[in-house]
Amino acid sequence: IEGPAFTGNDVNLAALAEHRHGAGRGARDLLCVATGHRGVGGALVLDGRLHTGSAGLALEVGHLTVNPEGRPCHCGSRGCLDVETDPLAFLTVAGRTPGPEVSLLQQSRDLLRTSPDDPGVRVAVGELIDRLGLGLAGLVNILNPDRIILGGLHRELLDADPERLRAVVADRSLWGRSGGVPILPCTLDHNSLVGAAELAWQPVLDDPLAALSREAV
Repeated sequence: IEGPAFTGNDVNLAALAEHRHGAGRGARDLLCVATGHRGVGGALVLDGRLHTGSAGLALEVGHLTVNPEGRPCHCGSRGCLDVETDPLAFLTVAGRTPGPEVSLLQQSRDLLRTSPDDPGVRVAVGELIDRLGLGLAGLVNILNPDRIILGGLHRELLDADPERLRAVVADRSLWGRSGGVPILPCTLDHNSLVGAAELAWQPVLDDPLAALSREAV
């Protein structure tokens, strides 16, 4: 049986799933920011719908500059969120040489779990939280979301020092100072897969009769 095909990047799909079933449930304007093996992605769900922009390229948050003198980014700039708050940056600041055996994300998670009091790990947590907080504050000023959810390594950083991250965002954002934006960890396992299923079902939710008519043909 042939049918329509749908595509979406992993953070968009994760945001959709979290909005409907997880940490973003009940939010009207939900901002999701996450980092996996490399780089940083973002997504915005407005009134239950993904905001993808005119060409599907909205929320390229990884290329927000959070450290003008920072690491070179593949986009040609320097100090982007992409290279300042991903697992490679975390391992580098912590003084660890990444290994080839497992993903950079898993190596970072293992280091946080096994060596939370290591001086290098503490420095890495603080530095990445400060950079991430600057990026989130800029997004809060522009988008005015009513909730932020974090995935991947960013979720681990939030768990490691939630007050520091929330303080940076509140201090650097107009809306943060006026009352604060809730910042929560993503809660669903395999949220990108859940989001893909939700995206596939969206036409049925939009117009059940039309969807049934197409199936009957």
